[in-house]
Amino acid sequence: MPLREFEAPRSDAWVANARAWLASPGEPLVPRGASTVLVVRDTDEGPAVFVQRRVSTMAFAPSMYVFPGGGVDREDAEAELDPEVVVEAARAMDVAPSAAAPLLAAAVREVEEECGLRLSVADLVPRAHWITPPFEKRRFDTWFFAAPMPHGQSALGESGETDHDAWVLPRRLLTAYAEGSAVMLPPTVVMLEQLDAFATVEEFLADRPVLTAVSPELVDLGDRLVMRSDIP
Repeated sequence: MPLREFEAPRSDAWVANARAWLASPGEPLVPRGASTVLVVRDTDEGPAVFVQRRVSTMAFAPSMYVFPGGGVDREDAEAELDPEVVVEAARAMDVAPSAAAPLLAAAVREVEEECGLRLSVADLVPRAHWITPPFEKRRFDTWFFAAPMPHGQSALGESGETDHDAWVLPRRLLTAYAEGSAVMLPPTVVMLEQLDAFATVEEFLADRPVLTAVSPELVDLGDRLVMRSDIP
């Protein structure tokens, strides 16, 4: 697995918290289960993905570009899903069906709440599994899924948690990230890089990546902090 190094967010508060953890590591919070979805559609220039920018007042990932998603709620464990679909997804995720079901339900629910799209659970393709590093004050055990843009539907736009949304070509948002005009967490960057490698949505959704859990490690290089990850 290739070792990747990501620049830490340029936030005084984040850096202070991170350095305090490195100086005296405490007991990490148990991460909350979460789901996020790359909703994709074809364009003349390749697959595009729907992204949102979180408002600057958010406690987690403020002002960052993200895919629609969020934490698993109690109601997600009670959602009625097709058992065969759940078993198939659980097999791909290498988890028990009882663990996969709430994550699938949360993915569908969050996408509808945040951008008005009604996805089919059967269309969700597991893409990755990332766990927030232990030093963070809010931690998530997040599964990334991909799904095709539903026919005849439109994304509603900004939500109460976001101030901008767009359909973007991965390479363009990655360029903005490299230039410093777009802020993203490591898994978002990696997901965009992976999507950019495919010519069509069909090819992307047919791909079955390795789903090893990734949790970036905080490293102090003296003049700066970075997060290192082994990427499957």
